[in-house]
Amino acid sequence: MKIAVLGGDGFVGWPTVLHLSDLGHEVHIIDNLSRRWIDTELGVQSLTPMDSIQERCRIWKQETGRSLGFHLIDIARDYYLLRDWLVEHRPDAIIHFAEQRAAPYSMKSDRHKIYTVNNNVNATHNLLTAMVETDLDAHLVHLGSMGVYGYSSVGAAIPEGYLDVEIEDLQGQKRELQILYPTKPGSIYHMTKSLDQILFQFYAQNDGLRITDLHQGIVWGTHTDQTRRHAQLINRFDYDGDYGTVLNRFLIQAAIGYPLTVHG
Repeated sequence: MKIAVLGGDGFVGWPTVLHLSDLGHEVHIIDNLSRRWIDTELGVQSLTPMDSIQERCRIWKQETGRSLGFHLIDIARDYYLLRDWLVEHRPDAIIHFAEQRAAPYSMKSDRHKIYTVNNNVNATHNLLTAMVETDLDAHLVHLGSMGVYGYSSVGAAIPEGYLDVEIEDLQGQKRELQILYPTKPGSIYHMTKSLDQILFQFYAQNDGLRITDLHQGIVWGTHTDQTRRHAQLINRFDYDGDYGTVLNRFLIQAAIGYPLTVHG
């Protein structure tokens, strides 16, 4: 298959790219490299050394003989570049990771809130519009977040897909409906993921797009079987207050004898 991985230079995108390439698929990375300049903005960097995306792709080919395509496109801003790329390459599947992924970063200031909404929601809608306009019959897989539901328990399992409910009409009769499970986002980042799922529902129902929206928990780690093939293929390890998960920060703080920063 020909697979486009949007956000393929990121923490989840990079190991996904290598995994799919290792399975024999033709993989293309579309990324605006925003995660790298956010490091510059915050004055931090990955604990693990990060080569350029071009160098990483070169090393992967050196180690495996398999090529990775890299295309510098900001899908939130460059709609026509994205549309034209889809016309030219016609991927069989698209994996959408191209969103600002840190809840703390999304809440830092008004600028960060605006950036997160503009980047994440525009990226998703531009992609959906481009798929419709190019008549592309590709399976779209999106990485959402379980955080769209909030983190308080209701004492029941959240159903996959849609929720079957009954409402009372004006005549007092019970009517059955299928709705998306209600969201309760706790950050701007999680709110954009909630908006994403509404966009997906609209385009699936009205334009017949094939979409899988995964709402997973925290992804953690630095290595996969593929990244272990060369030291320069290692994944990011973020430990700062914005992008470092609590586990990453606790590990670093414990290692240097610094008191754990427990919030709440």
